[in-house]
Amino acid sequence: MTAYLRLKIRQTWDSISFRLMVNYGLLAFFSILVLLAFIFLQVIGTLHSQASQQATASMSRLAGEFFIGGREGLMQAINMTLSDQIDGSQEIYLLLDEKGQKLAGNLEQRPKLTETNKTEVPLVLYGRPTTARMLETTLPDQSILLTGIDLDSMNDTIRKIGQACLATVFIAFLLVMIGVHMFRKELDYRVGSIRKTAVKISEGNLSSRIPLSATKDEFYFLSNEINSMLDKIESLMTGIRHVSDTIAHNLRTPLTRILNQLRTVQNPQSNEADLRAVIKRSIHEIESLNKLFEKLLYLSEIESGIQRQRFWQCDLAEIAATVVDMYEAYAEEKNLLLTLQSTGQARVWGDADLLASMLSQLIENAIKHARQAISVKVTASGKHINLLVADDGPGIPPDEYANIGQHFHQLNPDSSGFGLGMASVRAILALHDGKLGFDDNQPGLIVNIQLPVFEEPPGIRQ
Repeated sequence: MTAYLRLKIRQTWDSISFRLMVNYGLLAFFSILVLLAFIFLQVIGTLHSQASQQATASMSRLAGEFFIGGREGLMQAINMTLSDQIDGSQEIYLLLDEKGQKLAGNLEQRPKLTETNKTEVPLVLYGRPTTARMLETTLPDQSILLTGIDLDSMNDTIRKIGQACLATVFIAFLLVMIGVHMFRKELDYRVGSIRKTAVKISEGNLSSRIPLSATKDEFYFLSNEINSMLDKIESLMTGIRHVSDTIAHNLRTPLTRILNQLRTVQNPQSNEADLRAVIKRSIHEIESLNKLFEKLLYLSEIESGIQRQRFWQCDLAEIAATVVDMYEAYAEEKNLLLTLQSTGQARVWGDADLLASMLSQLIENAIKHARQAISVKVTASGKHINLLVADDGPGIPPDEYANIGQHFHQLNPDSSGFGLGMASVRAILALHDGKLGFDDNQPGLIVNIQLPVFEEPPGIRQ
């Protein structure tokens, strides 16, 4: 049982939410404690100050009565003050003659005053022990006047205030503990949902997501960002599985062909001509595989974001003019008309080489399928630059638009190539925060690319 309790205590203390809430609770509790102590001391100081001022005022008033009416006038003033019952229960007076005999007042015996007990002098008033704040002075006729304030009422008030402060401290401690418990439960619940989702993800359930709360607080935005990250990871994992399967398929077929060709020339009857033919075909297969790996490495570099280091202000219209000029002769050989339309500068933030490579891939695709004409158009619209590449070929069914750009996806499986051209286009656009869309050109296909207009990045000055 003791070991179990130690284990539970250790587990509780190891919880960051528990330690965080305990620290918060202690801070709140001691803040309340300091505040109450300050208020309590201020109240005590104020009450003592009022008592001192009241005793001093009584002494000054009675000394004035002496100077006006002499000893008789002072005695009448003391008796009148005690008989009016306004402050008689708290005020203390004693008038002694030069021999120490009592002449007037409500105090029977003269208290012995020292420098240390003037603030609280023990004495007997109306037959009961009490404490008082006393002042003493010797008048010109050698009579002695003592005035004071009974402190029992004030001390009782101070005791009640102290009890109220202690009760407040106890209630505050309970409220802080309740708050700590509630905050810890809430924090454990919110963090627990993230932890449970992480466990499911680690077990292979990549579709698990953190439930979002109705309140858009910090945990809501954190959970939303983590869910977005998990969406991206799931998409990447799905893409990796697809790419891995496709690479395995693309490797297996040519490797099998190479292996079969080499086995055929293992026959002792094979002549040199057969051997040379097999070597030639094998070299072609290996070169094709090498191109595949080069394209995959190129795509990997783009998707990793390394190319962002070479980003700078580019003019998409100027890039389009250069690429179209480069492909005009090739289009003419295919009896195709390649045209360009642009409306002035189209400034974007990116890598000019990657954008040129993207446009080259789109123009090459258009040349493969166009019948008569290919048009390239660059326009600026608000905060975006639009790049359109249109052809008059057979086009693509609308239900295939979403698949264009997936790794190794080809509309015609028997066509040459690896199906990575449009995948590189999508990767380049993702790197430049661009969008890719398709429309029917009736006949043909329109590829619509949208890029954000150049805005000066922080820290860059032209």
